[in-house]
Amino acid sequence: MDDDFFYLFFNKILDLTAVVSITVKLLCIYTIIKMTPRYMRTVSYFILNEVVWTFFGNLFYTVGHPLPMMPATCFRMDGLAGNWLKTEEQRWLYFIAIAIAIGNCCLGFATTFIFRYVSLAFYDTVSRVHKAWGVICCVVAHSVVSLFVALVFHVWQLPISKYPKGDLPENTQNFFCYHPEGTESVIFVSAFLSYVGVIILLLAVFSGLSIHELTKYRQHKRMVNTTLSLQRKVLKNLLTITGTSVLLGGLPLILAVVYIYNSKLPSARTVVSSLLLMLLNFGTIYCVLILYLFKAYRRAVIGMIRSLLNGLRKLFICPRYVVDAEKLFAKGFCEWHRSAWSTRTMVTIE
Repeated sequence: MDDDFFYLFFNKILDLTAVVSITVKLLCIYTIIKMTPRYMRTVSYFILNEVVWTFFGNLFYTVGHPLPMMPATCFRMDGLAGNWLKTEEQRWLYFIAIAIAIGNCCLGFATTFIFRYVSLAFYDTVSRVHKAWGVICCVVAHSVVSLFVALVFHVWQLPISKYPKGDLPENTQNFFCYHPEGTESVIFVSAFLSYVGVIILLLAVFSGLSIHELTKYRQHKRMVNTTLSLQRKVLKNLLTITGTSVLLGGLPLILAVVYIYNSKLPSARTVVSSLLLMLLNFGTIYCVLILYLFKAYRRAVIGMIRSLLNGLRKLFICPRYVVDAEKLFAKGFCEWHRSAWSTRTMVTIE
């Protein structure tokens, strides 16, 4: 495939998917902030933390468009940020910001399940602790991860002037590179795999412990049935969302790093580009699951859609009438339209 055509195609697909992905994430963030019921208020902070890190990672990548340039272990900054970032150091820092967002998103999933277990197993103790301490713990954890990611990428980076010339194209404008082999490359891969392994271990352990605690509550009747049912639904939804995220986000990320590390594998550039597209769009499915699985969010989104359709109906179709949203969703738009006119069930605007 011609290089120019490949990168033009990749950039266009990236732009199109970014519009949908960023829009859905913004809708999800707004819904969580404004529509969360009281019984989900605390856990919603952790869900929001995950979504916000995903949103920033997606936004940074969309603005920067760092494109893989295999067989060289390099990227080219092809987006708007390419016009702003004039030096290799600036491009490295920008890419580190993307990596920090990804690393903290992974940490966000782990902290959600750690909180679920702690709040169930030590409810009395947690209820007496001020929420500020929880915020401080999360800030410290995210700061440590951010420093860890920045340090690992700093060790891995390699100036273009020192990169093996045989693997680089003639035009290296907007490039930034990393060690293709050697100790620095091994450190990066080892650190990445270790971090991912720790996150997966934390998810497995604390999700299992949370299930165990809810089972104990049910067996010993230590919780009101209604509350127990709500807690079980919340945990079930979190497990579904996290499992999907690991499959659609974690697996492509691991494979992408493997191919970047082995950048001279056949079709490495095409494979990494495809995996990055999957990684950038997993957040869309993740946010859709959040909005669908949690009843309060689902109702809120349906309400917003109804209001939008009502407004469009009044503006473009029949400005003299108000749309009956319940019948619109119950019968379908076309059937409702016919029956509304035949039975005159619509309310005339005074």
